[in-house]
Amino acid sequence: MPTPAPDTAERTYRAVRHAGGLRLSRCRCRAGSHDRPVDEEHVLYSVTLVERGSFTYRTHAGGLELRPGWLMLGNAGEGYACSHESGDGTGDDCTSLSIPSLLLDDAMAALGMAKGRLRFERAGLPPSPRMAAVLHSLVEQGDEGFALEEAALQVVAHVHRTLHEGAAPAPVPRQDDRARAAADCIEARAGDALALEDVAQAAGLSAFHLLRTFRRAMGVTPHQYLMRTRLMRAMALLRDTRLPITAVAYDAGWADLANFNRAFRRELGCTPGQYRRGELPLQVASSSSATLLARR
Repeated sequence: MPTPAPDTAERTYRAVRHAGGLRLSRCRCRAGSHDRPVDEEHVLYSVTLVERGSFTYRTHAGGLELRPGWLMLGNAGEGYACSHESGDGTGDDCTSLSIPSLLLDDAMAALGMAKGRLRFERAGLPPSPRMAAVLHSLVEQGDEGFALEEAALQVVAHVHRTLHEGAAPAPVPRQDDRARAAADCIEARAGDALALEDVAQAAGLSAFHLLRTFRRAMGVTPHQYLMRTRLMRAMALLRDTRLPITAVAYDAGWADLANFNRAFRRELGCTPGQYRRGELPLQVASSSSATLLARR
């Protein structure tokens, strides 16, 4: 979940990497749907990848149900609470990158962004296969070199770009239940030949009303959500199985291998084969090649 806090009966943290104040941690939460949420506070800025399970995250920006692939955003010094009323009773697993304020300032400057501290005005961001791949690679690699600093720069660039391009859920008190029903349908049937009318029916909306409602609530269109869900599944199959790439493409929902390869390269900047071999290139949308090492 968020910035590592003391372990509790429901939640345990495991440190994975640290460098110059940056910290990468894994969190396993065993809280169930009937456990009461506990008020907590983010010690550092944090960007957290939800890897398994779902939970509701409440912060100054409102409430948001976070699912696998979503990014949870935390501002240093701000309170939050998480609850699992929508989960399956088995809790969740997350990977969290924690960033001190000074290093966040350095990242902003290195990326050529406007001065002034980045503030997360959204509770979270929709699934990003690219960011999931970056954080997964940190967990799997050893604790050598400058990978953590480079990954942090990529994450900050992605969050800033997404927030400023408006591709983030609106800060509303409660996420639209119809959009959540549509997301459930997409996640459950992403491997099928899914029609927009099927998703709209699951949400109780017309197709065009779904497009408007889903984009406002989730920060991406239904098509983008479907493609990202399929890519996340493909990434898991490439990491965890030895299935041929053609079988991975079909299992993840693509009917055409060429389209799968194009979508994969466009989103992650490498081929499925390169990803399987751990050859994930560094890609930072930046006007500067500086890193986070300036204040170390």
